[in-house]
Amino acid sequence: MPAKFKPSERVVSRVRGQRMSTASPVKKWKHYYLKQTPKAELFAEINSDRTKPKHKVKYVNELVRRGIKIEWISKEELV
Repeated sequence: MPAKFKPSERVVSRVRGQRMSTASPVKKWKHYYLKQTPKAELFAEINSDRTKPKHKVKYVNELVRRGIKIEWISKEELV
């Protein structure tokens, strides 16, 4: 399975504010793959202090796969 940006979510169908019958065998899922994540979201996560280094490497590798060059600038140079 391809790399994920965040965990998959189950899509809940609602009828008049209530969940549909749980007896229904059809379950719909929303998947968040790296290959369909916008470039702006990937850059925001790379620059975030809360992102784990393991995930930052995944995001940088995805941008390299797309052929996007990354120019690293330290925080001191921005000031």
